[in-house]
Amino acid sequence: MRLLRHCALLLALPIIGTALAAPADDEVMPAPLPPASPITDHLALEAGFYWGRVSTYGQFNSGQGVPGTELNGERDLGLSNQAYQPRIDLLFRLEQRGRLRVDFLDVRRNGLALLDRTIQFGDQTFQLAQTLQSSIDWRQMDITYTYSFLRGERYELGAGLGVHLLEAQAIAQVPGTPQRVDYSEAGPFATVALDGTYLLSSRWSLNARAQYMRLTVNSFTGTLEDFHGDVQYRWRRNLAFGVSYEYSEREVDVSNRDPSGVIRLTLSGPQLFVRVSY
Repeated sequence: MRLLRHCALLLALPIIGTALAAPADDEVMPAPLPPASPITDHLALEAGFYWGRVSTYGQFNSGQGVPGTELNGERDLGLSNQAYQPRIDLLFRLEQRGRLRVDFLDVRRNGLALLDRTIQFGDQTFQLAQTLQSSIDWRQMDITYTYSFLRGERYELGAGLGVHLLEAQAIAQVPGTPQRVDYSEAGPFATVALDGTYLLSSRWSLNARAQYMRLTVNSFTGTLEDFHGDVQYRWRRNLAFGVSYEYSEREVDVSNRDPSGVIRLTLSGPQLFVRVSY
């Protein structure tokens, strides 16, 4: 009898273990984690290298109202048409539907050219055959918030506003002489923004965003448009690689002031980047 009891206990042990391991009828099993993607990221850092092509237009008027000469920075001033540089973007998820993006742009170029015509640059007149040394710098910090009014497992589309801190400076001088002129403007600007994501699969995603605004306040007119699209491959849950293309145009136009004038910067080109996210 004792042997039979022992055999019955041994046979019952697997059944008891299975019963203990099985969830109760009213117990809720945790849902599986969704695949990692730009839709589920709470914090992301994108670091890449940008192969940009740049085109610069400028016209800088004198304090007496004499119109400046219309200039192409690359052709007339000898500025490089390349803007090869590293780029960094930060993205923060606010609750489930809010996204805050922070990015930076810093384009600084110097040029040296032998003038093939007379140029009126602000209060200075630079004569034919003079050697002109110049620099045009554009610095910008962007903070953009979007709210996702559409959000599902495979898609997200949001709209919002961007705040941009702009600083533009143009300097021209003849080396070794007192001939020098300095044009600079700085201030905040705002745009309307759209930001969207679509998952092609558990690892591939398409992402696009656009920002635009043209605004006039008193003697200041500013225009900013920025279009970005990329494809990302999620190699690991917290690591992705991507390739993107970006086109942007920025313009500052100041009238009835000293200094006054227009500077417009157009950038376009591809970028390779790495995205680390959590």
